[in-house]
Amino acid sequence: MDYRQTAETLFHLIPLLEKNFVRPVMQQSRLPLSPAQIRVLVRLSDKKGTTMTSLAKELVMSKQQMTPIVDKLVAENLVKREPDMEDRRIIHIVLTAAGYEMREKCKVETLAILQEKLSGLNDEDLTALHIALTDLYAVIHKIP
Repeated sequence: MDYRQTAETLFHLIPLLEKNFVRPVMQQSRLPLSPAQIRVLVRLSDKKGTTMTSLAKELVMSKQQMTPIVDKLVAENLVKREPDMEDRRIIHIVLTAAGYEMREKCKVETLAILQEKLSGLNDEDLTALHIALTDLYAVIHKIP
C-alpha cells in the first residue's frame, strides 16, 4: 500500500466525518458551550489536568486563542487553574466537579445524537462500520 493512496483516502474521509457527524452534533447540541469549550472539557480527562501550552498544542490553536476559552470555563466554574507543586510558574488547567458533570452531559448528548445518525444503518453495515472504526482508532494511535 502506498502512503499517497492512504493520504488521499483520509483527505476525502475527513470532510465526510465533519459533515455527517461533527457538524450535526454541534448543531443539535443543547449545551450552553461553544464547540471549542466542549473540546477543552473532553480533553481534560485526567486528574492532574494539563498546561495551557499543551492544551493549545493538542487542540491546534495558539495560547492567545485558548486563554479566553479557558477564562470562560473558569468563570462558569467548569475548570480551575492550579499551580504546579514543583514549579509554581507552571499552571495546570483542571476540571472541577461541575466540569466533570458537564463533560458527562456532553458525552451523553453526543452519544444520543450519534446513535440517532447511525440508526438508519442495517446490522451488517453497523458491524462493518464498528470494525472499521475500531481498527482506525487503533492505527491512528500509532501515528506519531
